[in-house]
Amino acid sequence: MALTKAQKNRMANYDPAATAVASFNPTAAETAGLQNIPQGNPATAIYSTSEIDKVTTNAPKAPASTTPDVDPDAYTKLRDKAQEDRRVQNATATMQALLGQYNLSSLYNTVVNYVIQGYDAEAISVLIRTTPEYKTRFPAMEALSQKGRAISEASYIDYEQQAAALEQRYGLPSGMLMNNVTGLLTNDVSATELNDRVIMASAASIQAPKELKDTFRNYYGIDSGGLTAYFLDPNVATPLLEKQYASTLIGSEAVRQGLAVDVNSAENLQSLGITQDQARQGFTTVAGASGLTKGAGDVTSQQELISGTLAGNAAAQQNIDRVAASRAGRFQKGGQFLQTKEGNVGLGSAATR
Repeated sequence: MALTKAQKNRMANYDPAATAVASFNPTAAETAGLQNIPQGNPATAIYSTSEIDKVTTNAPKAPASTTPDVDPDAYTKLRDKAQEDRRVQNATATMQALLGQYNLSSLYNTVVNYVIQGYDAEAISVLIRTTPEYKTRFPAMEALSQKGRAISEASYIDYEQQAAALEQRYGLPSGMLMNNVTGLLTNDVSATELNDRVIMASAASIQAPKELKDTFRNYYGIDSGGLTAYFLDPNVATPLLEKQYASTLIGSEAVRQGLAVDVNSAENLQSLGITQDQARQGFTTVAGASGLTKGAGDVTSQQELISGTLAGNAAAQQNIDRVAASRAGRFQKGGQFLQTKEGNVGLGSAATR
């Protein structure tokens, strides 16, 4: 397309510098700065750097953007924090309940720190067992572990609860068992054995008749006041206690019949499996045949009567029968025949009276 004459004239007179100056629309601050520039042709004047800096420094700054920067990971961070808060809350609640069961609430702050550090429940349980508070609360644990008999805290607490129940049920002094749980556990006294010990202690020291208490003192040198403590002493093995108690029961039945039976004889009968009821019947028979141990002529002894009647000694029984037959011959000559209601004979005669 051809240019008009007017367009050609404008192009011929076009001055880029003048056009730039003409189009410059300064601000008030810039105008004030320009007034300090030396007079001259703006298009051709040369200005110093300091003069230019002065103008630009005094010029008003464009307002800063009010739109905040957006963190592309903000959602992930919030989600992770919420998950961590839930983990700490749940783990703390679980461990708090566990500390309550252990009666170790004093370790709460310690456990919370473990949770915050990221330890799981299993690791925290291990760490708890290393604290002085734990070792004071469960003093038998270390000894049991060294013996290869480690038990759980739940089993330990259950043992304590059974001990407390036995104290109450049998009227034992408060703390007699609870204060001795460590010794009982480390000496391998099971809950079942502990129950048996308490029953024996109650029978021997609380409910026992005088004959039983006296016999125990005569046999083992323990008076009635110390019987309970003796039976509950963890350093005394349960089998020994059972043997002594059963032997004392046998000996006390002999005392009831006015017979003198030493501890060796009683323990021998116990080892043969003689029960208290069998001892009662047997000693009643022996006492009824005591006439065979006295007088002139053929006699037997109390020990032989016990051996034949209670121990099942055949030779002893044969000798008893012989003595009884001999006394029966004397009866025919005027003696007195004695027979117990159990059918065993004991003879008395004019010669024995």
